[in-house]
Amino acid sequence: MTEHKTYIFYAVILGFLTMTGPIAIDVFLPAVPLLAKDFQVSTGSVELSLTAIFAGNALGQIIFGPLSDRFGRKPIILSALIIYLISAIGSGFANNIETLIFWRFIQGLLVASGRILANAVARDLYNEERLTKLITTMWFIGLCFSISSAPIGGYLSENYSWRSVFWVISIYAIGTFLVFLLFFKETISRKDYNALKITVLIRNFSIIISHREFYLNVICGGFALGGIVAYLNSSSGVLIKSFGISPSVYGLTFSLIIICQAASALIAEKLIDRVNTKKLMQLGSVFIASAGITMFILVSFKATHPAAIIGPMVVFVMGFAILWPQTVSACLQPFPNRAGTASTLQGFLQNSMATIVSAILSIFADSTAVPMTAAIAGCGILTIISCMLVTNSFRSQ
Repeated sequence: MTEHKTYIFYAVILGFLTMTGPIAIDVFLPAVPLLAKDFQVSTGSVELSLTAIFAGNALGQIIFGPLSDRFGRKPIILSALIIYLISAIGSGFANNIETLIFWRFIQGLLVASGRILANAVARDLYNEERLTKLITTMWFIGLCFSISSAPIGGYLSENYSWRSVFWVISIYAIGTFLVFLLFFKETISRKDYNALKITVLIRNFSIIISHREFYLNVICGGFALGGIVAYLNSSSGVLIKSFGISPSVYGLTFSLIIICQAASALIAEKLIDRVNTKKLMQLGSVFIASAGITMFILVSFKATHPAAIIGPMVVFVMGFAILWPQTVSACLQPFPNRAGTASTLQGFLQNSMATIVSAILSIFADSTAVPMTAAIAGCGILTIISCMLVTNSFRSQ
């Protein structure tokens, strides 16, 4: 296989792997109001099932990097996909909100495996600009796959039971498992047999988190991710219940957002060889902050059209697509021999930040747009501030 074909092969299958999170969330979003009605609970209670998946995702970040450093990438990927499938089936058979929250937390633990292991494999194969390009490309491919997720969820929510969304997730898990079982070969060159020792983990975490480039990029990417999670957490309740759009239309608007995000990721991938990382991060952070502030201002002035939410969110995710791969690559770059552990720590810290945002929104959810837009605006402002710290760090090096 030529180098170009090898690159495309890994970009595609790793794109599939990174979809464990978006598939688990995006297909489910249009079903939130229907599920709340079926279980006779508030929208905020159903949103707690999303908080559960974000919390499980944060905790799961700690697990999979060291496991894959110790046992190899392939066995951990396959094991994670099997348990992911079990959690999807369990969610589909849930008869109350508490059971659903439990299974979604378990699913969140496995969701973490997708991004962590995909990034670790990418670091096994490439470094520097090539690494950034692969992360951006596989993310773009994953976004292309996810374009149909929310419309499928909307169609299923309107025509079938909300449980059907979990059967779709189960089918995805089976298909991805077969792809990695049959076509993926181990990429780690040397297993770290000490990776799971507590003393080694603590030492590795201490070395990684003390690196200035690492923690500044974690903070910057974490605030940007917080804005995305705020939208995922509350947008279906806001747009369907408050703005009055149907689940199918919500799914289509979500696809529009994903399409714009994918297009921006593709443009960013093409710009990496021409524009330095600092300028790309600055551009992305400006998009993110301006979009969040605009959305909050429009809602504050009682805007009632869905475009007041969807339009700024398009700009937000375009900025996110530009910013995010740069922060991921910057976090992994200094640690070629600890890529799994670095990816783990990065994911844990950033997803913990996002989980806090989700939990706060679930508590204050009232089906109006105010809590959600305030959270997105706040995350946008904090993103651009932390981006300034990152770029100032570049100057000092």
